[in-house]
Amino acid sequence: MKKESRPGESGLEEFKLRALQKKADDLCREIEKGVSLEIFFEKEKALREYCLKQFPDKAETYDLIYRARFRRLWKQFRNMEIEFGEEEKLA
Repeated sequence: MKKESRPGESGLEEFKLRALQKKADDLCREIEKGVSLEIFFEKEKALREYCLKQFPDKAETYDLIYRARFRRLWKQFRNMEIEFGEEEKLA
C-alpha cells in the first residue's frame, strides 16, 4: 500500500535529502584535503545526528551508505583505515 503524502511533502523530503547529501559531500572534500581525524569524527557525528533528526528511521541506511563512503575515502586519500567508535578513544 502506497503511503499517502500531503501536498508539498515530497518536495520537503527531497529538500532534506539534498541538504544531507551536500553536507556529506562537503565532509568528503574535507577528507580529501586532509582534515584531522579528530575534526572528522566531530563533523561526522554532527552529520549523523542531523540525518537522524531529519530521517529518524534511517540510521542503518546512513551507516551503510555514508560511513562506508567515508571509510573508503580515508583509505584512498589518507591510506588509513578507520572504524567508527574510535572517536571515543580520541577524547
